[in-house]
Amino acid sequence: MLNNREWELINFAKGGENAFIGDDCAVWNEKSLVVTTDHFCENVHFDLSFMPAEAVGWRLMAANASDVISMGSIPTHYLLNIAVPENGFENAKKMIEGIHNFAEKYNIALLGGDTTAAEKFTLGVTMFGEKPAKPLLRSAAKPGDFVYLAAETGLSLCGYKALKHRLPGFEKSVERFLYPDPFKHIPNKISELNAAIDISDSLLSELKLLCNLSNVSMEIDFDKIPVHEEVAKYSRTYSEPLERLLFGSGEEFIMLFSADHKIDGAFEIGKVTDKQGQRLEIIGKNGVTHADSIKLFSHFG
Repeated sequence: MLNNREWELINFAKGGENAFIGDDCAVWNEKSLVVTTDHFCENVHFDLSFMPAEAVGWRLMAANASDVISMGSIPTHYLLNIAVPENGFENAKKMIEGIHNFAEKYNIALLGGDTTAAEKFTLGVTMFGEKPAKPLLRSAAKPGDFVYLAAETGLSLCGYKALKHRLPGFEKSVERFLYPDPFKHIPNKISELNAAIDISDSLLSELKLLCNLSNVSMEIDFDKIPVHEEVAKYSRTYSEPLERLLFGSGEEFIMLFSADHKIDGAFEIGKVTDKQGQRLEIIGKNGVTHADSIKLFSHFG
């Protein structure tokens, strides 16, 4: 399992084996539902000094919807909790407007929730979708599978840096960061996939999770990783290593998945192998890059 503080807490909370915990959503078989929850904390997940409040609400919905979609389902209902600081009422209304905009666009119904006061903003959403005939689990990748990305990575990190430092010329990156939309990148024939995970922490961490939970190894071809022109531009202009942008960018909210046959409309980036030790190898022009040399995204630094 990943060796970071976030997963240390997750494993502590599990308290042992728990069939509900480990995928993007819990599969609630008795109710034929998939269920996920996510929350955003001010100055951890968002910074209102350079982010519109409305975008905070949109991103929170996108984060949850991405989990549901990556299970092979479509979100249908949600619960909302929000904690608001003393002088935050106007921003709270704008955040809720962003939540409503996403929900109305994709016909996701609000069931209820809770409001309270706090020193800083905290928003949480619990989202539901119908259980698909074949839920896409992180533990279902098989040797011989192809590994796919639904879209380019790196844009979210570039967008964050461009906003924070007021850098012009990164409009698509800023859009991905502020208004990610997992519905735009749903793979073709999603029911035919084997394993899937959404990229919320980083491409690197999600690849490691698929290896660990499926008990497989992977060979990733660095030269097959799609590179958006803005990501390449940022790397060149600001001397940011390309691998850091592609593999370390979090909150992309797109799918990483495996399938045992070709999937049109996605980027094939590698293959699943049966090598011992759940090894992740990134192979490029300079040979094999050890994945541990690339910095992982973490909410805890």
